[in-house]
This record gives sequence, C-alpha cells and structure tokens, in this order.
Amino acid sequence: MIRSLLVIGLLVTGATEASARSIVGKWDCEAREGRGMAMRMLLEYRQSGQFYHLANLAIGDRRGRMDGSVAISGKWHRNHSALTETITSARMRSLEVNGQDISKSPIGRHMAKSLPKQMMGSNPTGVSSVRYLSNSKIQLTSGRLKATCTKR
Repeated sequence: MIRSLLVIGLLVTGATEASARSIVGKWDCEAREGRGMAMRMLLEYRQSGQFYHLANLAIGDRRGRMDGSVAISGKWHRNHSALTETITSARMRSLEVNGQDISKSPIGRHMAKSLPKQMMGSNPTGVSSVRYLSNSKIQLTSGRLKATCTKR
C-alpha cells in the first residue's frame, strides 16, 4: 500500500514537473546579438504546434539607429532541448530610421516586401536550444542570439 502511494506520488510529481516545464504558452523575452542589436519579443507557442511571435528590434550604433516591428507565425516542435520553428508567414509592421517612420516610403515598402522572402528563404526552419532557468524562465540560444524569456 505504501509502495503504491509512493509510486503514484512520483508519477504525479513527474507529470507536474513536465507540465510546469512546458514551452506552451506566452513568453516575454529580451535578447541581444552582439552590441548592435536588441530585441523585445512576445512569443506564443500553442499546443497545436503553431507559434506566433511579435518582435520589436533596435539595430544601430552611434552613427544611426533603425527600429522595426515584425510579426511571424509558423509551426514548432521540440526534441529534448532543441526547439525547431518553421516560419510560414512574416510581416513587417513598422520601420523607423533615426526616429523617422519610413514604413510608407519606397525603401520601407521594399524592405517590408523583401522581409518575408529573406526570413523564409530557401530554408525557413530554425533550431534553437532551450535551457530552463526555472519553471517560468527559459533561455533560448540560436547562433549568437541569446534570449531570456519569462512565462506570462
């Protein structure tokens, strides 16, 4: 009897730990790539295998700055610590250079049109490594880009 209770207790504890460490849900993230690029993102991973991301990017140095907002969607799956995302849609929402909105200018329209092609390119699939810092905090790493995310 006691042994059965212990086994059930371990199973329940394991299931709770696994569900607490699920990537499904909404995450607020901050990321940097080197000195010149910073991002704030809202990442949403759905149980269905779909993802939706909103990213605000700031790129620049002392000579100038570009700010953009991008919406991305697609499909995801996990294999242990590897998170694989395949982009199916990408759209630039806004674009500013040195504080001036250029979204509707010819160069802004060109960048908005070329962004999905660049992001999806010949291989729209990216793999990130996931490291759990706690049940509500993760670190995503993809190449030089590192993001720290907190679950909502």
